[in-house]
Amino acid sequence: MSPRSIKGLLVLNGLLVASVAAITFSPAADAQERFRGKYAMVSGRAQGSSPYILYIVDQNSRQLVAIRYDTSKRVLEGMGYADLASDGVTVRQNRK
Repeated sequence: MSPRSIKGLLVLNGLLVASVAAITFSPAADAQERFRGKYAMVSGRAQGSSPYILYIVDQNSRQLVAIRYDTSKRVLEGMGYADLASDGVTVRQNRK
């Protein structure tokens, strides 16, 4: 091997090591930090709504979602969302 090809290989190896180090020490994405949810579901009727509504609570993130199934369109419709943690803080502040 010629000295020129050895220098080229050394430069290439140095670039590869630098790119692996950059990938290894880069910050993780937020989506990878989320823990598995703990869910509870309850069905019920709302005033003025004939089909049942499914209420889903994620106990880890304290979020509530209400959905219903529209049989004519064959699609799930979002009915509402609530952040239970912020709602709880608001209720505590209003009681003082």
